[in-house]
Amino acid sequence: MLERTFIRMQDSKENDEWKNPQQLNIGVTGLGQSVGTTFVATSLAFYFVGMGNSVTFTQCLTPSRCNSLLYDATAMDQRFSNRQFHDVYRLILENKPARGKKNMEKGINWILPTPWILEQGKDLDGVQQARLIQSAKGEICIFDFAAEQSWDSHLPDMDKLIIVADPMPSKLIRHKERFQRLKTIELSGIAADWVVNRSNSGVSRRQIAAYLKNRKLLWIPQFAPELFYADEFACRFSWENKEIKSKLLDIFTKFSQ
Repeated sequence: MLERTFIRMQDSKENDEWKNPQQLNIGVTGLGQSVGTTFVATSLAFYFVGMGNSVTFTQCLTPSRCNSLLYDATAMDQRFSNRQFHDVYRLILENKPARGKKNMEKGINWILPTPWILEQGKDLDGVQQARLIQSAKGEICIFDFAAEQSWDSHLPDMDKLIIVADPMPSKLIRHKERFQRLKTIELSGIAADWVVNRSNSGVSRRQIAAYLKNRKLLWIPQFAPELFYADEFACRFSWENKEIKSKLLDIFTKFSQ
């Protein structure tokens, strides 16, 4: 067993009144697998909390196709060692009430699949996926969607989309059909922002902008791999890494103006 050490920092918002005057649903999906969608989605959740919003983060994935969990990466078992973590995926699979369940940590309500559902080898059907999405409540709800057609059917229901791409040409070429599908959803009238993750000096921004047919891209720099390894060993969210947060905070602030 890995002997990771989780040190709790006091959360100022965990006991705040749960208010929902107006809910904004933001879907974050990738132009393919392993492009950093969860990294961007969790960072956005922390950014909006820092702006004073009540935020719910929901990870929408297909358990049978995933090989790692945000639940494990951020040591949720340790974070909730003395309190209950509501397994919303399990509640839905067992046809039990799931709406409004709260797992507050770092000021964010986390709706995540747990190791239990991976052990069961069960995936949510379309109706159950809709229940998962409807269970989220908050001023801003971030949905981290797996890059799969079954989840794509829910993208048109979002108020806003964030689409994450890796600038490696071979990855862009391989996901040409998905690009066309996401562009079609965007052109249907849904507000969408495109994020290029892992940008570096070898990337031709001109060619990427032309390929994605978008001149208003959000560019996130490529961070050293050791930062992410260090974060997991320290049971941290990437946003809790000062080097990462300082750069993303500046990028998100400029982009939101």
